[in-house]
Amino acid sequence: MMKTVVKSTLLVGLMIFSLGVYAQSLTVAGEKFNQGTAQYKARNFAGAVKLYEEALKMCKSIGPDAADLQSQVETQLGNSYFWNGISLYKKREFDQAVAQLKKAKAMAAKTNNTKIKNYAHIYIARVHSSKGLSLIKEKKLDAAAAQFDLALKEKPDCYNAYYGKVFLAKEKNDMAAMMAATDHLAQMAATNPKAGKRYGQAKYITFTSLLNAGAEQLQKMHPEKALEYLNDAKKYGTSNADLYYYTAVANVSLKKWDAAIAAAKKAISMQTSEKSDIYYTLGQAYQGKGDKAAACSAFKHVLKGPNVKAAQYQVKEVLKCK
Repeated sequence: MMKTVVKSTLLVGLMIFSLGVYAQSLTVAGEKFNQGTAQYKARNFAGAVKLYEEALKMCKSIGPDAADLQSQVETQLGNSYFWNGISLYKKREFDQAVAQLKKAKAMAAKTNNTKIKNYAHIYIARVHSSKGLSLIKEKKLDAAAAQFDLALKEKPDCYNAYYGKVFLAKEKNDMAAMMAATDHLAQMAATNPKAGKRYGQAKYITFTSLLNAGAEQLQKMHPEKALEYLNDAKKYGTSNADLYYYTAVANVSLKKWDAAIAAAKKAISMQTSEKSDIYYTLGQAYQGKGDKAAACSAFKHVLKGPNVKAAQYQVKEVLKCK
């Protein structure tokens, strides 16, 4: 009988001791939560994450008695992960930012925090895109491509990733890939104003790249290839005198006189500075077509630049203009 009483007394003592330990642990967990909240309010999100993680670990150890506190900790921890990720992103610590944002997304899913979940999803793709652009500057093109792919895997309509692909294609001199990415941005811009801004920037890059590629082909005496680039350029911009001037030069080389005349006239109407080079090309086109009067008129407008003597020769010696 005495042994039974002793055992019962010990059991009660252990239960009281255990309850005391759990109560103490719950109090400490609550203190950690409060400290984390103070750090969160002070915008020390890294510090808040550390304290909330410690509180969460203690809550899980305590069990059901800490369920209410654990729910609060998890909500705040998800918020802290997100804002810590944003802080790291601003510091251009891309990998650490993605890691925090992924934790934010997972915790937000667990706590049904739709707002944080969606924003984390958006920013994960954005961080990958930003890292890709930074890698292009470092000439690490394959690594940059991988980042853009990760961004699109996370968010298939990430316009920043497609904008990055435009830059990547420019570095690789891949005009087809550049146009494909720009065209995709154009589709997105139809319903998304933010994508529209990126499309405008991408369109300018693509237009300029194609225009320069056409000029390079002219220098290499490849007028047909030049026209391919120049015609593609017109899909992304038409308010450029050089576009039509280069088109006129290419068509003169190919003896497509009417096309050259039309392009040269367009270039002259758009050019706001010196037009002598354009007039010289127009003169060549009219001369090729057999319109002496129009050719003479065009050549007489060549007053500056490297073609002045050549134009004067055509006027005086070849066409014998009046």
